[in-house]
Amino acid sequence: MPMEAAPHVSGHLPPMRLAAQTQISAAHSRLRVAETSRPRPLLLQGVSPVPAPSQGSFQGRVPAALAGAVAVAATVAVRQRRRGSGVRGWRPASLRLVRQALEESYEEPLDLGLGSELVVKVGGYETRKTGVLLLNIGTPASTQVKDVRDYLDRFLSDDRVIEISPPLLKWVILQVLLIARPKSSAENYKKVWDPVRGSPLLYHSQDLAAGLQKELGDQFEVRIGMQYSDPTVDTSLKSLASSGVDNVVLVPMFPHYASGTTGSCLAGAYRTAAELYCTPFLSVLPPFYGHPDYVSAMRESIGNVIGPRGKNMDHVLFSFHGLPEEQCSRTDTTGSYCNKSGDCCAQLRKENRNCYRAQCFETSRLLAYELGLEDGKWSIGFQSRLTLRGAIQWIKPYTDEAFVELAKSGVRRLAVVAPSFTADCVETMEELSITGREQFEEAGGEELVVIPCLNASDIWVRGLGKLLKEHVAQWVPAAPVAVDVRKDEPILSEPEEPTITNGATQKRGLEEVFSWFSR
Repeated sequence: MPMEAAPHVSGHLPPMRLAAQTQISAAHSRLRVAETSRPRPLLLQGVSPVPAPSQGSFQGRVPAALAGAVAVAATVAVRQRRRGSGVRGWRPASLRLVRQALEESYEEPLDLGLGSELVVKVGGYETRKTGVLLLNIGTPASTQVKDVRDYLDRFLSDDRVIEISPPLLKWVILQVLLIARPKSSAENYKKVWDPVRGSPLLYHSQDLAAGLQKELGDQFEVRIGMQYSDPTVDTSLKSLASSGVDNVVLVPMFPHYASGTTGSCLAGAYRTAAELYCTPFLSVLPPFYGHPDYVSAMRESIGNVIGPRGKNMDHVLFSFHGLPEEQCSRTDTTGSYCNKSGDCCAQLRKENRNCYRAQCFETSRLLAYELGLEDGKWSIGFQSRLTLRGAIQWIKPYTDEAFVELAKSGVRRLAVVAPSFTADCVETMEELSITGREQFEEAGGEELVVIPCLNASDIWVRGLGKLLKEHVAQWVPAAPVAVDVRKDEPILSEPEEPTITNGATQKRGLEEVFSWFSR
């Protein structure tokens, strides 16, 4: 039977119990009117329609909806009363009745008997998982020349990576390049290829994903997605969708923005997502070249090798992946600052905020400061340039030239750091550790030490995990609420108080509400 209204005899009830009973009666009256009157159109923001609840189940019992409304109303009344009186530790008898009704009905489905025009909340956002997709360029399937050629063809054909006009000229240049370069690149990959796990970039990415999954917990699903090799972004996005994940954070594993890396990976992910029938809801972790957690992880990794204030080494060289100058210039929408002077990267400004070179210089300044390096004990270089027979000008200074110049200037012990790479790969393990060491020693240097990338180190797993949690906390929307479309306002909404929902979430809400009264 429906609950009767509270008697208006204030002299026979304690003040707080009277306030709670009044709120309970008001909540019941609203639901009783909704049951007997012509139903108003209701929508639930952010949730697709579901089949109408069965008729008649509202009669003859206290449903989960009424119990939830009563709990919220009672909580509001008692909390407001406590704030005014300062009384703590007392639980009104009416709340014990409410708790009993809730505990008997929280497993039952929500049914207000209002027909098909009511859209019911089925599970809040707090119960949904968030996908994390770690994006990277990719790696050849093997060290066979054919596999290396296929990978280089996909990589270099991307207009965001190599920009040459007209397209016919680019095609001709690439055909010439793909005749000889795959063979030499295959030899370089063989020098760093693990006999069991294969590509360093791939297995370091897999290890990082596994570490992040453990760090973030069951509310997250972590995958890796490669732009030009397996596992592809397409495969990983579909895998997340099949796991019931709709909200996906795209994480370009490049601390600094560049059109050929971050831009290319994001463009590919967007295209893939747009082709899915149920398009995922995407968010992007911004470049983290100056984020405290990234800088802290790098500082610890470097400091363990070079010692306090770099006393174990004569010099520290920060080597970043190279980039065509044009890709930096095009980030300056004013066209009047980037690459217009020798000191255009001396500080970050509005004009160069998206310039890869300026961001790299900022990272170097931050790391040098954190490591306590004096001026003159550190410098910057850019590696891995692909000039294509002089057709493209790349950003300077060059790392390979720095090796020779530093050795000739008297540097005997050189530490090399690659901050633009979060995982070791052929560019760090062969180009720096093998070829770079040979160049430095031939020029008169004695020892070149390449500091490993962050890879899947504990400090980086914790740091990146913190970055992601901060980002998700700002991005994932709040749980949806029922709205009267005629008035465009919430129905029975108490946004500042505990929300009681169905199932396990409702049970947790009960525990939170009543533990508050027990304090």
